[in-house]
Amino acid sequence: MPGRQVPLILIASTSSSFADSVASQLRSEGNVVYVTHSVDGCLRVATSVGPDLVLLDPRLPSRLEHLIKAHPTSAGAQILHLSDSVPRPTYALRRAGAAGPRASSAAGPHAA
Repeated sequence: MPGRQVPLILIASTSSSFADSVASQLRSEGNVVYVTHSVDGCLRVATSVGPDLVLLDPRLPSRLEHLIKAHPTSAGAQILHLSDSVPRPTYALRRAGAAGPRASSAAGPHAA
């Protein structure tokens, strides 16, 4: 989204502990992170906030990626798939094309 100071990242995973671990690591890098635990929750958040990056659990249905890309609010999001290990936040941000100053943002977890 134009005008954002920090990337908005959406994590969708059926594993709460894994998603929270990834979210914590990304937040420590100064990112705003939303966590969802279902297909419906992911779609609600993605189409409401228009994330810059979506990290999807590969156990979720592949149609979720297509639905995110089909909606005008979330169509511009880069979508990456989570693996069994926590991704390095700087790698995810570099892949998302996020640049610019980092602002301090204390966003709490938002489970949907």
